[in-house]
Amino acid sequence: MWAQFQIHQYLDMNGLDGVVDRWGKYLDRYGWEVDHDIFGCRDCWSDHGILDYCERSVYSPSHPLHICPDYSDCSCDS
Repeated sequence: MWAQFQIHQYLDMNGLDGVVDRWGKYLDRYGWEVDHDIFGCRDCWSDHGILDYCERSVYSPSHPLHICPDYSDCSCDS
């Protein structure tokens, strides 16, 4: 939990690229994907062509490093 808090603080200050550069080996250790291929993942698409992100995508509200997408409405609490 402490590591997740630290990563979120670093994300706010340095963006996703900074997090990957600094914390990449830890993200891999916990299985948190930051470069998930949303267009190649069949779990990220809904039946009606509206993009619905799976849990492996950082755009999913259930992902530990969730980022709200700029181009659509987000269903997260923030």
